[in-house]
Amino acid sequence: MDGTDLPIEGAIDIHNHILPGFDDGPETMDEAVLMARLAAADGVGAMFATPHIGTHNDLSVAAEIPERVAALQAAIDTDDIPIRIFPGAEVYPSANVTRAVDCAVPLTLGGSGRYLLLDTPMMTLPVDISRLVFDLQTRNITPILAHPERSLAVQRRPGILEELTLRGALIQVNAASILGYNGRAARIAVFKLLRQRWVHFMASDAHSARRRRPALSAGAAAVKNEFGPEKVSELTKGNGSRVITGDPVPSDALAYRPGGVVAWLGVRFLGS
Repeated sequence: MDGTDLPIEGAIDIHNHILPGFDDGPETMDEAVLMARLAAADGVGAMFATPHIGTHNDLSVAAEIPERVAALQAAIDTDDIPIRIFPGAEVYPSANVTRAVDCAVPLTLGGSGRYLLLDTPMMTLPVDISRLVFDLQTRNITPILAHPERSLAVQRRPGILEELTLRGALIQVNAASILGYNGRAARIAVFKLLRQRWVHFMASDAHSARRRRPALSAGAAAVKNEFGPEKVSELTKGNGSRVITGDPVPSDALAYRPGGVVAWLGVRFLGS
C-alpha cells in the first residue's frame, strides 16, 4: 500500500496546533472545532495535531496527546465536520528525544512509530542535529524537519540541509511561507528547497481560527503554478497518507546546486 487509497477526502495537514489548551494553539475546545471547520471548508480531510513538545514542557507530557485528540475528534464528530484528527507532536530537537522514544513516549505522527516531526529552531540548527537524525533512523524512525525555510541559518545557507536530506530526512514547509506571509526571505528559501526536490510535505502550522489559520489551498495553487498538479498531490495528500499508514515516503533529493537555483530565483523573485 502506498497510502494514496486511504478513505480520506481532501488534503492531509501533518503540522498544526489544533489541540486546545496544550501549547500556543487554541485555548478552548470551541475554537479548536472552529479551526477544524475552517480546515474542512478549505479542502482538508485529515489533520495531525502536533503541539510543541520539549520547548517549554517536558517530553513526557506527550503521553496526554492521544486522549486529548480523542476528545477533540468526538467534539468535531458531534458537529458533523468531515475531518479526521491524528495524534502527533512537534518535538524540539535535543538529546532527550531518543531517550523519550526508548521509553515509549508517544512522539511519532499517528502513533505508527515511523515518522517524527522535529521543530526547526528559528535562528540556528542545533550542532548535534545530524546525530539526532542518525539516532532516530537507527530506531527505524524517519525525521521530518518542520518549516526549515523559516530558520535564519537555512535562509542564509540552504545547503546546510543537504547532508540531512540526502541521508533520508524529510522536509515539511509552511503554506504561509510559499505565499510570502512569513517574509520575503522565507519565501525565497522555500522555493529553493522545492527546486532541490527537498520538500515532501506542505502544512498549515495553524495556531488559531483568527491568525495563522488552517489553510492549504492557496499555497497548493502557488505550488501547482510552478511545479504542476502531481507535486501538489504529493505534498498535500500522497505523502501524508504514507505517514498515516507507516509506508515509506519516496525521495529524489538532488545534490545542492546553489548557482542554478539562485539564478532561477533571481529572475522570479530577486529581480521582481
